[in-house]
Amino acid sequence: MLISFQINKPNPIAAAIGLGLFIWKLINKIIDGMETKVDVLDEKVSAQISEIEQRLGQKLDSQHGILVALIDRVRSVDNEIIRQDTLLKTILGVPQLMHTDRLAKADRDDQRKD
Repeated sequence: MLISFQINKPNPIAAAIGLGLFIWKLINKIIDGMETKVDVLDEKVSAQISEIEQRLGQKLDSQHGILVALIDRVRSVDNEIIRQDTLLKTILGVPQLMHTDRLAKADRDDQRKD
């Protein structure tokens, strides 16, 4: 007795659908993995940028205070030089050499506006 097996040919439509489903799932896995990697990378970059901004902010604040103090000292020295010049000219009796407009400006500029 001879047993015969009939081998069915695979259906090309079913094979194409199966291959398409496999490729679709594979692409979705890849995209999901990339999204998580991009999210982690974005968080790391944001944390580093905020840390740098904080350090720069602290340094700039301290430098700003130093600059304001130096500007105040220079302004004070300049005004004192003008006053000493006027006093010296008054003592020497040379009032025609006094610059009253500079003296008045020194008195006005002596007060900080910020």
